[in-house]
Amino acid sequence: MSSDVEVCRLLYVHRDPALADRIRGLLGCASSGDDEPGFRVAHLTHLTDTLTYLKISPVDLVLIGPDPAGSGLVESVAELSATHPEVPIVALLTSPTSEERIAVRKAGARECLSADEFDHHIWTRTFEFCRREMTLSRELAQVTARLDWLVHMDSLTDLLNRKGMERAIMEELARCRREGDELLILLVDLDDFSRINATMGHGVGDLVLVGAARRIKESVRDQDKVGRCGTDRFVIMLPETEVAAGEVIAEKIRLAISRDVIKAGGESLTTTASLGLTAISPTSLSFDEVLAKAHFVLQRSKLKGKNRVARAASLEEVGMIRPVAAGPEMVRALLRGNVLEVSSQPIVNLSDGRIVSREMLIRGPEGPLRRPDHLFSFCQENDITTAVDLRCLKLCAAAAGRLGANGHFHVNIMPATLLQTDPDELIRVLSGNGNDGQCCLEISEQQLLGDPSVLVPPVQAMQAAGIRIAIDDVGYGNSCLEGLIMLHPEVMKIDKRLVRGLAVDPEMRKALARLLKVADVLEAEVVAEGIENTEDYHILVDMGVRLGQGYLFGRPCMCSQDPVMNGKKKHGKPGARAKA
Repeated sequence: MSSDVEVCRLLYVHRDPALADRIRGLLGCASSGDDEPGFRVAHLTHLTDTLTYLKISPVDLVLIGPDPAGSGLVESVAELSATHPEVPIVALLTSPTSEERIAVRKAGARECLSADEFDHHIWTRTFEFCRREMTLSRELAQVTARLDWLVHMDSLTDLLNRKGMERAIMEELARCRREGDELLILLVDLDDFSRINATMGHGVGDLVLVGAARRIKESVRDQDKVGRCGTDRFVIMLPETEVAAGEVIAEKIRLAISRDVIKAGGESLTTTASLGLTAISPTSLSFDEVLAKAHFVLQRSKLKGKNRVARAASLEEVGMIRPVAAGPEMVRALLRGNVLEVSSQPIVNLSDGRIVSREMLIRGPEGPLRRPDHLFSFCQENDITTAVDLRCLKLCAAAAGRLGANGHFHVNIMPATLLQTDPDELIRVLSGNGNDGQCCLEISEQQLLGDPSVLVPPVQAMQAAGIRIAIDDVGYGNSCLEGLIMLHPEVMKIDKRLVRGLAVDPEMRKALARLLKVADVLEAEVVAEGIENTEDYHILVDMGVRLGQGYLFGRPCMCSQDPVMNGKKKHGKPGARAKA
């Protein structure tokens, strides 16, 4: 067959191989026509095998019947159509009645053919019609989805716009009316945003908006809806949420937004936000009414001072909520370290699944400070960042000492902590507890702001003492090649945002390939973070990445529950985990 002839990949599902061979012969004869496509026919007997095959092998069309093994024709068509609606299905029946044709079409078949009439002209034309109809349906669905996106989404932040948020809230209020629930609405307003636009320009203002939108999305749950309904105002709908849980989410968002630092024109800009949490009655009839109530509560927050959260059970009962887990008691607890927990996540050899090291991670107290980024945002607000970072370092090093012989481990440190602490003291902590020569100190590239040369002396002191240096979050978005060259780390950790989706994004693979060349020049080992599926894992192996970590190999585990720390070392190959 010539290379320019279109080939139709057809999957035939029927228990009789002889009929499959007959169909192959029929379609093979048909392929000799000038204007008829050629066919490549695969044959399976059971529906379960068919569903597995379709997960890994693309097909243009499924021909099923008259008698697939394992289930009836109508049931098989219905399951195929529900599982793979993008693939056109043609049912093959023996002496079909009009009722049988109607039944298989209702089940999801595009067309029906008779097994008693092997007319290659009719068959090929039917197949081509089904393919073209499905292509048109798919293109129409894409255009419809694009139009819906343009109407209901904000192009700058990729959040719902006012119209999209109105639709989401009014639909949820209808549900609340049926079930007698109230709906929590959270309004977020960036502080002093007009001044940012006026003094730094709208380009910087757009960066602030995009950053705030990203932090909000990272802080909410999957079921929550987030929209931008004003220049610097965001609306979050919290369905089926108690007020206490809403307060925790509000405080998470406040802390997350305050973490962003934007450098422009020689200035460093930290963004803050005021938030209003409002319980909306299901009797509310319009989106404007909802926004007016939420805005009233937000204004109370602004009047009491910026960068805080206000809540209201009703418009007569507006009060400030105490920042969750805030106050002098929490500051003391953090400085003592008695509310901090250490967990660990394995770093594995991607070729055989062998655990070669573990990253020691800190978790804060339950609530909005549980995540490390929120924890250190709170520490920054209370001017205890370096002290808490050192406390975390000591706890992680002590936990790593319980790994036993050959217990290699990674531990994180902030650049400011590295600069402000005597290198000899850091070496003593990291090499104690039997950890001599087993530590790799990770410095986040997100925090390599300014001149990286100031870190060279302490980094060289660590390396001279046998402590390896890793640059974390490489490829995060503010990569500093100068920092990599000056600090000359032994390890480069590729940020998860450059790993998740490698299998489907060729541009990500190109970016990773460039970073791997940098690592090769620096003679640095590469660790890929955030590996969550087998597709990305296989791409990383094919690209020559040797080490990795992520949920595919193990989630962070509290050290008291860690099998390795309890003397029960895990074994296994990544292939086995991947299948699991």
